[in-house]
Amino acid sequence: MKLSTDWYKRKTKQIQAGLEEEQIDGILLLDPFNIYYATGFFHQSTERPLGFYIPQYGDPCFYVPYLEKEMAEATWVKDVQYYFDFPGEPHVFKWMMEGLPGKYIGVDKLGIRDWNFIQTLNKHVKITDLVYTMRLAKDPEEIEILDTASIYADYMVEMTREAILNKMTETNAFHFARDETVKRMKKELGELTFVNQGLVNGAVLYGPHSAHPHGLMGDRLPENGNSIEAAFGALVYTYESESEHTFLYGEPSKQTISYFNAMYAAWKAGIDAAKPGVTCASVNEASLNAIREAGYEQFLRHRMGHGKGLQEHEAPWVEAGDFTILKPGMIISDEPGLYVPGYGGFRHSDTLVITETGCRRMTKYPRELETCILPIH
Repeated sequence: MKLSTDWYKRKTKQIQAGLEEEQIDGILLLDPFNIYYATGFFHQSTERPLGFYIPQYGDPCFYVPYLEKEMAEATWVKDVQYYFDFPGEPHVFKWMMEGLPGKYIGVDKLGIRDWNFIQTLNKHVKITDLVYTMRLAKDPEEIEILDTASIYADYMVEMTREAILNKMTETNAFHFARDETVKRMKKELGELTFVNQGLVNGAVLYGPHSAHPHGLMGDRLPENGNSIEAAFGALVYTYESESEHTFLYGEPSKQTISYFNAMYAAWKAGIDAAKPGVTCASVNEASLNAIREAGYEQFLRHRMGHGKGLQEHEAPWVEAGDFTILKPGMIISDEPGLYVPGYGGFRHSDTLVITETGCRRMTKYPRELETCILPIH
């Protein structure tokens, strides 16, 4: 299940092939997620920069703070250089740049101050999205990990259903679902990789709280007529899949059903539209139009979805401004929603993988109206 050392070495070779096409001598990766992707070195990211340099020819090199010494040396990367602490003397970026072989250097991510500083050291440095572009389409090994993560994201939804039926508060329902899911993950998968993201994340929001797409949980109890948002991500070896679900507590009113059906139609339209050869913008339009056509455009707050992988949110963006063409292996979320202030929110989310002919739901929790209604005992 865990990606092998050979996989990371192959990925580094693929990056080197891309460097030749971009006509740069090497690339310095500074984004922790790109470093995860190229090396498998999972670490806690802080203000201390960690660099991974891949030359066009030859072996790569780590540039790490001294506190990462033993962990970095345990990886497959043979050349590991250290600095004591940030910002260092000389400054850590000056130290890195002076040690890089090559003149024309690509960098994946820099803040403006660091960019300006590096430009004083080497005018031939440029920002490149080479690795971000490579990450758009996942390999079969990555898809297998995301399929596994999807099982646990769905399980969190199921555990939340149990918590709601037992009339737990928002916070307690989340904690119950989290703890039960992590317990199952450890039992079935063994030792797992904790990085900054943890193993699971999300929220449980009742009634009016669910009208906030990123609402904060509290001690609210479920009440008859509530729409309830159960939104979760689960991470297996730092690859995240998400499953989000709208429950209806008690017998729903006609108005609640109308809102739900508009959201459901948008969710289904997203699945139908997501296929290779179409743009993210067109998929977003097909999905959100279902809510507009139902007369609820004023309750839209966000796009249909976004990419999934090493990050909770990553490219591509399933939104009107992203004209990325979907290709097999790309992973996106399908999470259109409508949010009625003071009333409630309605959002399902599935993680989808683009296939040769369309898309496949990686998360499989039932989304139909009848499966979402929770009886009050």
